[in-house]
Amino acid sequence: MQFKTLHKKLLIIGVSTLLLEAVIVYFLYTSINAFYADLSSKIAYMLTEQIKNVLISDQFDFRKIDKYNRYPLRRFLKRFSREDSKILSILLIDRNNRIVVSSDPKVEGWEYQNPRELQLLQTEHPQVVNRTWQGDIEILDVIWPIYQDGELQGYLRTVVSVQHLQNFYKNRKKILYFASFFTFGIILLTVLLTSRIYQSSIKDINVAIEHLSEANYDYRPTLKKGDEFEPVYSGLQKLFEKTADLNESFRESEKRIQAMMRVIHEGLLIIDMNMNIATYNDYLLDILRIRKYSDPHKQIYQIFQLNPRLVEIYRRSRDPMTHAVRKILALRLLDGRTVNVQVHAMPISENGKVSSIIFYFKNLGLLQELEQNLHRSMKYGLISQLASSIGHEIRNPLSSLAIHTEIVASLVNKSVKDRERARKIHKSISILNAEIERLQKMIDQFFNLAKSRDIQLSYENINELVSEVLDLVQQQAFERNVTIHKYFGNHLPLVNISKDQIKQVVINLILNAFDAMPEGGDLYIRTGLKDGRVRISIKDTGVGIPDSIKDRIFDLYFSTKESGGGIGLAISKRIVEAHEGQLYFESKEGVGTIFYVELPTT
Repeated sequence: MQFKTLHKKLLIIGVSTLLLEAVIVYFLYTSINAFYADLSSKIAYMLTEQIKNVLISDQFDFRKIDKYNRYPLRRFLKRFSREDSKILSILLIDRNNRIVVSSDPKVEGWEYQNPRELQLLQTEHPQVVNRTWQGDIEILDVIWPIYQDGELQGYLRTVVSVQHLQNFYKNRKKILYFASFFTFGIILLTVLLTSRIYQSSIKDINVAIEHLSEANYDYRPTLKKGDEFEPVYSGLQKLFEKTADLNESFRESEKRIQAMMRVIHEGLLIIDMNMNIATYNDYLLDILRIRKYSDPHKQIYQIFQLNPRLVEIYRRSRDPMTHAVRKILALRLLDGRTVNVQVHAMPISENGKVSSIIFYFKNLGLLQELEQNLHRSMKYGLISQLASSIGHEIRNPLSSLAIHTEIVASLVNKSVKDRERARKIHKSISILNAEIERLQKMIDQFFNLAKSRDIQLSYENINELVSEVLDLVQQQAFERNVTIHKYFGNHLPLVNISKDQIKQVVINLILNAFDAMPEGGDLYIRTGLKDGRVRISIKDTGVGIPDSIKDRIFDLYFSTKESGGGIGLAISKRIVEAHEGQLYFESKEGVGTIFYVELPTT
């Protein structure tokens, strides 16, 4: 009788355990499905929003797109939807439901007529309108309405592949099924073979279940050898191990998501409702300049403390009625600097409740760079106006002087009969003509400076630029018996410069080095990084610069050469400084001179 009672209790406990396990398995299964669906949607939204932010500016106008100017835009879209991309296709649709630009030019000009398609385009918010399968690949169709000044302009439609997430989803389901069936078998076997039950064993099982429900997967129940419930304890241990493995798999998936976030060219930060940092990407650390720290959480909190407006944005975004908050801030950083960023914060909802806040940080350094470029252009404009004015004022009397020297020479030939006297006069005229010619060259340099030039800035590899210059001067180096030694730094960042002007600076410095070695010698050219700037050094083995004239070497019209106009170094220095760079030198008489050109990186 007692055995039957114990058996019934054991049966009840076994059935209860099975039900609890079924609930846990169902919860995990549902969580995996919900997590996968939500994650795939978020990734599709994130990729679509990135395309929107890059493609659609405040001045973007659907109405200005036609068949004559859509090619550059289509080529830009194809860069996002190449074969190895997760984005299969991109379409821009105007308010008249017509496809104006697409990564597939065959569909451009089509107008949606199907009632179902037209209904999908009536959405006011971004949404996934369709999920389909192509084999093991899930395809998400996303429509994102485009508003400007509160008015609907059109739609951005993308088709996104999530094959890698599907593989992850299937693997997790297999592990879950295997763990579930294995655990069910252990529990059923325990119910059939166990003849006694002890209160302490029930208590231990309850404790284990509590740890499992609290997600304490590190807990392991103590296995009692010879106990009737030994299989149950063993099953619970394996359940904890499998669940811990499943939890570890979720962590691995988070790492994969982090890897995806690293390719987003915006700082990304997710904070939960308790102000705990859930995740961030490396680009955020670069913007905030805290990548060097092993655990940046503390530094991120400190930056929030330094910038109360960030906390205010966080609080406003917690409101479930808030769609998004966008502000431009001058963030104070831990090193005392400030960086201008655009902060875009929006709530993330789960089951109708706000669960976390996602921040996007966009570095506005590009705008500042454009302003600097304008400043450079103004500098060049001022120099050009000055050079043009001076050049015109001097060239006119020089031309008259040259004409009259020819007239005087002609009169001397006709009227002076004394050959010795005529020879002396012609010598004086020759000297006068030589000086006029030298002044004319100087004026030509002024006019070259005064030419109206639109400064075309581009991102250049400094090693390639110097190599092009060396190709130009190689023959002259051979003729002057100069051996060129070049040492280029590896992986140098690009510099935003006027390529032709910086090439002219390097050519001027190399030709000056040739002049400093009239009997030949060695020229050493190096490139590298110094204090975050790209540096070019040009070293000769010439006579060096005397200490008495070092302070005047960059002065306009100052020259140590008889044929020099004293303009080359002065103009070179102004060009480098207009690029926010530095031109300076080191020299020792009898040893040689080194000129340095330092340019800011991008």
